[in-house]
Formats: sequence, C-alpha cells, structure tokens
Amino acid sequence: MAAGDKEVEKPDFVTFTEIANRVNERGLVSRPITRQGVRYIADHDPEWPTPPEQWIKAGSAWVMLWGPIEEFFRERTRRGRGAVPKPSDSTPESPESEQ
Repeated sequence: MAAGDKEVEKPDFVTFTEIANRVNERGLVSRPITRQGVRYIADHDPEWPTPPEQWIKAGSAWVMLWGPIEEFFRERTRRGRGAVPKPSDSTPESPESEQ
C-alpha cells in the first residue's frame, strides 16, 4: 500500500447460517439458535434491522450486513420460544370480568 492510501474496510456480509453461528459463538443468545430460528426472527420481529428489500441474493442464500444484526442481538431483551403475545394478552383482566 502506498503512503497516503487509506485502507478500505470491506463490508462484512453474512447468511442466516453464519448469523446463527456467530450469535451462538459470541453468547448473544441464551440457548443455541439455528439458521431457521434466525430466519423466523427476521421474518417476524419488527425490530429486525435489515428489511427484506435490503437482503442480497447470493446463489441460493440471502446475505446482509453483520454490523446492524450483531447490534440487534446484543441489545435484544425479548427472548424465548413460542408465539409473541398480543398486547391484549399481556394485560391482566379486571376483577369485574371474572364475575
């Protein structure tokens, strides 16, 4: 590299399989997650940082930038399996409704 040249950082693109591997290796999930689990989160969590229109098709896989996804998993507080509760499901019933 010649003097004065700046080193350009290459984008770090990942597949769903690589996302699962990285979040498992880095302890960003409470229990192991598969690529299917990551894909489910990407399809259903409104906080997923990379909308489908920004995914890039590479062969038979989808790729996206790792940085926003790593931040998403580091900051994610909701974890676990099962259906996401609806707002009305999480509010306690009033005593009158039980009579």
